[in-house]
Amino acid sequence: MPDPRYHLHDGKLLRRLMENPLPGGTSHTVRSLAAETGVSYSKIQKLISEQRPTVTASEADRISHAVQCRRKALFSPLPPPSSNEDDRMEASDGLR
Repeated sequence: MPDPRYHLHDGKLLRRLMENPLPGGTSHTVRSLAAETGVSYSKIQKLISEQRPTVTASEADRISHAVQCRRKALFSPLPPPSSNEDDRMEASDGLR
């Protein structure tokens, strides 16, 4: 089963948290956040710009920890993809 995915609420909030750490915290550039979290520079850049606003649960945890913020304040879980063909058909019927 794949790692659950999380959606970033707001790229501007992540940028503010990177630039304005809590007392005793460390400010981050995109490169420094990437280095600390092990998440690629391009993925951090795309998160901030909201071009690609999803990450794995472990990436969401590492990013949240680095900017001293609770995961649920930055990210929300995405529902898992349905493995049932009938569920997918019903979902697509509702979009029409």
